Amino acid sequence: MAWEFTDDVTVYLERVWPLLVAHPVDNTLALTVVEAARAGQRWSDEPMLFGWYQQGSQVSGAVLQTPPYELVLAVVPDGAVDDLVITLHARQVWVPGVYGDPDLVECFAKRWIAGTSWRAVVSMHQRLYALGTLHPPASPPAGGAQRAGREDFDLALGWFVEFAREIGARAAGLERTVGRRIDHGLVWLWHDPAGVVVSLAGRNPTLGGVARLGPVYTPPQHRRRGYGAAVTAACTRDALCGGAQHVVLFTELANPTSNALYQRLGYRPVSDRTITTFMH
Repeated sequence: MAWEFTDDVTVYLERVWPLLVAHPVDNTLALTVVEAARAGQRWSDEPMLFGWYQQGSQVSGAVLQTPPYELVLAVVPDGAVDDLVITLHARQVWVPGVYGDPDLVECFAKRWIAGTSWRAVVSMHQRLYALGTLHPPASPPAGGAQRAGREDFDLALGWFVEFAREIGARAAGLERTVGRRIDHGLVWLWHDPAGVVVSLAGRNPTLGGVARLGPVYTPPQHRRRGYGAAVTAACTRDALCGGAQHVVLFTELANPTSNALYQRLGYRPVSDRTITTFMH
């Protein structure tokens, strides 16, 4: 039993794809990240790291790190955290932070910083929601939803950046991300009656039957008018019409407004995630 690593996403997918798609809702982040990497997405010049836990002929664990982002603990079997920490330390891997199930993240973080001067600081609590039955707003705001085109690239990119800034997330590689999503018809805009774009909802490609929404962004001057709910409903409906079996999204638990909004639309809590950053 051992953790094995590669920087080749194709090799990684050959090992872990069956494990990840066995629970595609829970593994939505890992699935979308590795698919983007397979398609050529890069978030920095640093090499990516993909790891799997081998037990005989069975792969029972999967982690990944795409710098500058945190190490994603997608699937980690019971008792395998110590081996993961030891192996990463032995490889002298730089780990800026860790992401995953709260208990698992806490366990990894304690072992990672043990005997060092580093501190583990929780930087975000998230909740994963999955759609039950879509309940669009009964009285949507005036205007309508429209799929974004290339002419909307600059606006969409700016709002993706603003969304990341507001929640304190990293914003690496967004130019390529936004371009790919627009080209694949995955970004929706809400226009007011004057034709002004007032809100945005994007989503990732559907993988393993799962479409993950995000970001949903409304500029401050247009908030509290129902635009975010309306454009989210439009993006959700489009995902369902496109064949998604599940539609999911993450919220920041510190934002009660967004958590309440998505539940009104029919999204139901699945599980929580934590992002912990390592600091001196």
